[in-house]
Amino acid sequence: MLYNRSESSPYWSGHETDSSVRLPSLPCRHPVVEKMMSGAILDFLVASYRKRAQFAFFCGDEPDHLGGYDGQLEVVGRCLEWFVFDCEIPEFGETPAQHWFSLHADELSCQDQTIAADCLDFILSIFEITEATSGTGFTAGDLLRPGQYYRINEKVVSEEISPGQLLLSRIFPHQGNFTLSGMAVLMNETATHEIKQLIREDRLKPELILPDLDGVELENLFGRSIKNIAVSDDPPLLENKLRRYFNEIRPGHFTFEQLQTVMHDTDDYMDLITRIDQEIEFFNHHEMDLIFTLILTAWQKNHSR
Repeated sequence: MLYNRSESSPYWSGHETDSSVRLPSLPCRHPVVEKMMSGAILDFLVASYRKRAQFAFFCGDEPDHLGGYDGQLEVVGRCLEWFVFDCEIPEFGETPAQHWFSLHADELSCQDQTIAADCLDFILSIFEITEATSGTGFTAGDLLRPGQYYRINEKVVSEEISPGQLLLSRIFPHQGNFTLSGMAVLMNETATHEIKQLIREDRLKPELILPDLDGVELENLFGRSIKNIAVSDDPPLLENKLRRYFNEIRPGHFTFEQLQTVMHDTDDYMDLITRIDQEIEFFNHHEMDLIFTLILTAWQKNHSR
C-alpha cells in the first residue's frame, strides 16, 4: 500500500466519484507517438503479456461493462498507456516503449527520434491547473513534486479546464514545454482542496507514492482498487476470475482445477500462497497482488462455509 487510504475520504471508496471527469482521448498526438504506441505491442514476447496486463488493470473484469463505446475506448486507452510506458517486460528488462525505441530509433528522422525519446522521459503525477488559455494550453503545478510547474501545450483539454482543478495524467517534454500523453482524469476544485488537505495531514504522502507510481497506482488514487475484491460476497464471481486467469489468460501446467484442489486441501493461507508462488511467476506486483487477493478471498469464503 503506497498511501494511507482514509475511510472518511470519498476517494478511497472504491468507485468513481462525481468529482472526476474522464476526458476523451486526444485526437492530435504526434504521429511518431501513435507509431510508438501501436508498434510497441507487436513484438511477440510483448504481446504475450498484454492480456495479463489488462487483467491486472481491470482487476479481472472486462471493460465492456462501461457505458458506451467511447467510454470503453477511453479506459482501454489508459490501460494501454500503462502497459506501453510503465510495464517492464522480464525478457527485455525494458518497457514496451523503451524496447520499441531501442529497435527502431535508427529508422526515425532526427526530429522524430527526439520526440520519441522525450516520450520515454515522461512525468506522471497529480497536476493542479494554475492558468489556462482556451485553445492554446495551460500551466500546472505538480502536487507530488512541490515547486515544479509545467507549461502544457494542448488545444482540446484547455477548452474544458479552469484554474483550481486537478488533472491526473502523463505528460511528455516537447520543445521546451510539455504535451499530454493522450489520456487524462480531471478533478474539480473540491477534490483539489481535499487532496491538498490529505497531503497536509500526511495521509497522502508524496514521498511514499512517487517511488512506485505508475498508471495503475494513479487509477487507484481515485477509485479502482483490489480492496473491493477482499469484501466480495460473490464466490462464483471470484472463482470465474481465477478460472479465466489460469485457464485462459495463462494457460499452462497449473490450471484452475488444480488451484481448487490445493485450496481445498490447504488449511493455512501462507502454505497456500507459498505453493502458488512456486507454481507461477508474476511479471509485476499488480498482477501478483490481484491474484493473491482473489485466491485469499475465495479460500476464506470456501473455508467459512
